[in-house]
Amino acid sequence: MSTTAEIEKRDLCDTCMQIQDLDLLLGYDEPIKHHRSWTLLCQSAESRCKLCNAFVHCQDMMRPSDSRDSLSRNFDEHMSWPDTQLTLRQHGINSLFILQQKALFHHPYRDVANVWFELYPKADDPLEVIFTARAVELSSQSDKCLDLLQTWIKKCKEEHPLCSWTADHILPTRVIDVGSESEDPFLFESNGARGEWLTLSHCWGGGTPLQTTSRTLDIHKSSITMDSLPETFRDAILLTRLLESSQMFRVYAHAAINLSASAAHSPKEGIFKSGDRQRKLSASLTNLTCRSNAKGIQGEVGVRLPMGGNGPFVLLPQEPLHRRAWVLQESILSLRRIDFASTQLYWECRTALRTERYPESDDGTSFLQGSGRTLHHMTPRKMDPHPDLEWRQIPEDPIPWWYNMLYGSYQVRGITIQSDVFSALAGVAEEVGHRSGYHYKAGLWLEDIHRGLLWQPSQYLRKSIDIDCPSWSWASAGLPAWDRRLALDRYTPGYRATILDVDVKIAGENEFGHISSGSLKMECNVHSFGDWKEPSLPVYNGHGDHFHSMRIAARYLHADRAVAYMPTPVCRVLCTVDVRPDNVDSCHSDMVHRGAICAQIASFRCPDLRIHNYKRGEEITDWKNIIYGLILEPVADFGHVYKRIGVVEIAEEDGLAEGWERKEVTVV
Repeated sequence: MSTTAEIEKRDLCDTCMQIQDLDLLLGYDEPIKHHRSWTLLCQSAESRCKLCNAFVHCQDMMRPSDSRDSLSRNFDEHMSWPDTQLTLRQHGINSLFILQQKALFHHPYRDVANVWFELYPKADDPLEVIFTARAVELSSQSDKCLDLLQTWIKKCKEEHPLCSWTADHILPTRVIDVGSESEDPFLFESNGARGEWLTLSHCWGGGTPLQTTSRTLDIHKSSITMDSLPETFRDAILLTRLLESSQMFRVYAHAAINLSASAAHSPKEGIFKSGDRQRKLSASLTNLTCRSNAKGIQGEVGVRLPMGGNGPFVLLPQEPLHRRAWVLQESILSLRRIDFASTQLYWECRTALRTERYPESDDGTSFLQGSGRTLHHMTPRKMDPHPDLEWRQIPEDPIPWWYNMLYGSYQVRGITIQSDVFSALAGVAEEVGHRSGYHYKAGLWLEDIHRGLLWQPSQYLRKSIDIDCPSWSWASAGLPAWDRRLALDRYTPGYRATILDVDVKIAGENEFGHISSGSLKMECNVHSFGDWKEPSLPVYNGHGDHFHSMRIAARYLHADRAVAYMPTPVCRVLCTVDVRPDNVDSCHSDMVHRGAICAQIASFRCPDLRIHNYKRGEEITDWKNIIYGLILEPVADFGHVYKRIGVVEIAEEDGLAEGWERKEVTVV
């Protein structure tokens, strides 16, 4: 009778058998050489190797979104070795690996083998001491998922001093007592009572499934039958009961946990049903027996697709719930959050980030940009104005954190009522103001307002229907909007507008909430479009994504990276109007006709990578300066009053920013 090892040997090619040796796989400094080409790997998959076959499947599933076809099985057949050599190495965490043709890996990254995969041990397997990845259950309602949630809660309560658990808080005016299996839930009027409670974040999906009105108030105080509730609400009540029974004592929590029905488009879809939608994608593609002679153990691992990249998974920021603007505030301000996503469970508290795939460690995949955990670790202090931005993965200061959150998460979300754009972020803005000492002005920070003025959507602008929002605020663009993310990391002296006054009228009592009007008065260098003549007319961006839209900063990229971007003109001013023109040829005459001017706002340093391509962590010594400004259009009958209509970029080395008129202007 054949042993498992003998059977598996017949199912693996010689190159894949290396992967069974964990001492080699995890301890080798250099990448392990695999097949000499993708063609040979595919031939091995067709012959007998189950692991090569799994790699082909991973490659097919992780193709770029704009590439409809799978990578040809013999695309490199006539290419020369060693360019086609495949190498295997660990990537970051100990369960994630990449098999790639490094010599062929360059823009546009299509015709190249680039296979990502994860190895994870089966339950109670000896290899659990080596690999941190774990299996994902097929059902979010399974006992193992519930046990995992209870484990996270228990550790948070017992081992996280930064995570405060207390029942000494006044309950909201009305909460739902979840009852028990033998008792229906009911509406509880707190009348100042203290305790703890859970919150539920969900998509309304149109319509109101159940309401408490003056007519139904007494009925709901007596009982709310489970059958009358939509499935998401029923699931939330069931979860609360289950978690309460073993961990929470009595769930009237001080926002003890926020339950997020992340994958559900409406209350009808349910927490569990929507949370199972993509779990099958985490199933094992094949199994592999592995050993470590150094540790004296052997076991079995599954091979699966990783999350992220161009794969088929819906990442947490892409889930229906987290595409809604209002929900970001709920997520950031919650002490603890459990996300029932379509792929797995997520946990975030003030101390830890966990996923079902990596229940004891951060797996490095996409959580939400703008983590409340990160923000609440920042000690309140008075920050200096005009800070440099260090774009670390985890920002250390509240203002870099704010821009990450704003451009990377909040602005790309949808909002039903555009006039809610400030209110939906008010609580977060208040926290950032508290921790930075900065003053909030219609979505911008007064102490860093020059940088704040230089927002711009990457493709198009849909003007907000909220006519009270000033044109100089990012909120005037409406949501969703993807920012161009200009090179605004480091200020440099010169060309800076002097801010004389920022007058924002608040509509209500909350300084971070809805506004009724806003104006900004500044003294700055200006230039009329009518004063530019051939052959030095400005160049204009039209429609185009990040790679097909010109940016002055792209001029200073290393040649290896610059090839991916549109070339920028030399000795020409670059203009990008907020509402992109269908025909850029007529854009300049349109600017002249409208009486538009350019107003310099500030100069920023940009690393010059053309000669030396600096590596991460290496000190940059070569810099170039870029002057950024606003394109302003006069408001009829108001003298020197303008509205913002675009952004201008000028390379200082071109000498085009000199000799401009100094002028006082007001922007509304």
